[in-house]
Amino acid sequence: MMMFENMGIAGLGLLGGSVALAVKSRRLAHRIFGYTRSPQTLNRACELGVIDTGFSSFDEFIRDADFVVLSAPISANIELARRIARCKPYLLFTDVGSTKKEIVKVVEEFFPSGHRFAGSHPMAGSEKKGIDQASASLFEKKTVIITPVSNCVCSTAETIEKFWEETGAKTVRMDAETHDEICTYTSHLPHLVAFLLVSILSERMNEPNLNACIGAGFRDTTRIAASDQEIWSEIFLSNRENMLDAIKKFKACLGEVEEMIEKKDAQSLKEMIEKIREIRNSV
Repeated sequence: MMMFENMGIAGLGLLGGSVALAVKSRRLAHRIFGYTRSPQTLNRACELGVIDTGFSSFDEFIRDADFVVLSAPISANIELARRIARCKPYLLFTDVGSTKKEIVKVVEEFFPSGHRFAGSHPMAGSEKKGIDQASASLFEKKTVIITPVSNCVCSTAETIEKFWEETGAKTVRMDAETHDEICTYTSHLPHLVAFLLVSILSERMNEPNLNACIGAGFRDTTRIAASDQEIWSEIFLSNRENMLDAIKKFKACLGEVEEMIEKKDAQSLKEMIEKIREIRNSV
């Protein structure tokens, strides 16, 4: 189903590249424009046929675009949103960042009433990065959270929802504040814990039998620790208040477990693990 004449994707990594491939495979746009600051990535995107036309100038990139997806790191998306506000304030656009409060605040502050932005967060990432890892099927049967913004054209969220549904995803609406709070626990804190587990293990890297003792549990738990450092450092800082609150709660839980182990309280440990197991099985 053709939805757009000229669609633009700013940021051509795993997510941006996957958006482009999904659009191409489902013929959702006549032409796909790509924008990135990296000449190498832009050339690679053209070489792979991920995009039809590449731009190194953002203003030129948005000039003829009907719909734009911002898929750069969070701080870059926010700056690009400001540029859209200056150059083409009624452009239909979304972002795919993992936090929403910051970009929603920018849109509410810099865009006129009747703007056409709603945020998007595809729950479809990977620890892999780069356009060579992009996949047209990345969003199939995945959830994309839509975060509407005040003062936008009433059809904005519906149009962006329709777009994601055409890529094979299902959509859920949520306000930006609730989104950031929940994703702290379902995504952001788990990534931090995975990073720290690997960091602790790194102190034993010289152990001759280390690899023999690494099983599926460690591999499964820390897979996401291979994620991109630029993206995740920005997520942690963008969601700073929620992250600090979650870290405090995590410390308190660790303290309780530490006390159980110190006291050799097997019954409390079993009860805690059983309760958590039941919760996990219900997710």
